[in-house]
Amino acid sequence: MRGTILGAHDDRGVLLGADDQRREFALSEWRSGGVPVAGQVVDFNDEAGEARAIYVVPGAAAGAGRHSGAFVLGAIAVGCLALGFIIPVLPTVAAFILGAVGAAQAQQEKDDTALLLSRIAWIGALVLLAIGAIVLLGLFALIGTVGFAALVHGLGPGDL
Repeated sequence: MRGTILGAHDDRGVLLGADDQRREFALSEWRSGGVPVAGQVVDFNDEAGEARAIYVVPGAAAGAGRHSGAFVLGAIAVGCLALGFIIPVLPTVAAFILGAVGAAQAQQEKDDTALLLSRIAWIGALVLLAIGAIVLLGLFALIGTVGFAALVHGLGPGDL
């Protein structure tokens, strides 16, 4: 029987059969390489309402071009990180938040690519924010030092 994977986690999965009936399955019944991903078209045996011996249908178009939600979050977060090099604060904060949320979701979905993208985004955002904070502190220190030196030497605003 044909069906479409709806999702999989915690050693269990759910698929929607061609008869529009949901069937649960143990991940031990997965016979193809990798892990089941939402949207994949599969072939399976129906035994008492449970799916058994589940195989991905090669060349099936239903899952083609689709990415998990975590992958999309990770890709957007990396885009925000790149934008953070041009516009300093807001996109970088967005990259950090989206990266952290995407990483948590990728771990649940067991999507390694999405996890990598999300980790790149949130760690990169953290580094970029730290560098920005150090630069700002350095500027404040420089301005403060110049101001203090002016006070010590009795210089006013017009003397600089």
